[in-house]
Amino acid sequence: MIHNDERFHQAVQDCVEGLEQRTAAELVVVSAPRSGSYRDLSLLLGVCAAACLLLFAVFSPWQVDPAWLPVELLAAFGLFSWIGESPLVLRWLGDRERQERQVRQAAAAAFHTEQVHATRQRVGVLVYVSALERRVELIADHRVEERVPRADWNLVHWRADDLDGFLAGLRQVGAILAEHLPASEARDNQLPDAPRVHE
Repeated sequence: MIHNDERFHQAVQDCVEGLEQRTAAELVVVSAPRSGSYRDLSLLLGVCAAACLLLFAVFSPWQVDPAWLPVELLAAFGLFSWIGESPLVLRWLGDRERQERQVRQAAAAAFHTEQVHATRQRVGVLVYVSALERRVELIADHRVEERVPRADWNLVHWRADDLDGFLAGLRQVGAILAEHLPASEARDNQLPDAPRVHE
């Protein structure tokens, strides 16, 4: 999984700096531990665990002390709700369509909050990576969309759970941008190269 540590920050910043020397586009990388809330899934897991415990208490051939039952139900709910917050469990509980939708929505929001749309020539490109969903979403501004065929983006192979694989995908994006939007001599860096972290 990609971590928001110093190695990730430095590697991404160095990569973006190198790529932007060959293209007029402005690359912005945003990293997030997860896209949106999955609280309903963790709560549902807690409810199911408490319901299973209640059914066991009602139909069990062994004697269950009713005085302790409410405490045990609350404990089961709390424990399994907490377990349900782990990325591994949420990845298993959440359906793929929902995960893709939430990553797309979070990326669209980041495109505006990080001012990727505000470059003078409308050449901003957002690369949004979400760790829990292990997905990368790319959003390009108008001028980039006009110059780069959509099919070219489909050729990029991303790894959202591995830094080297992620950087390889980033370099592929840089090569596509250099081909269709080569750098000019008057190029100025309008957006910072360091990756942004959304909590």
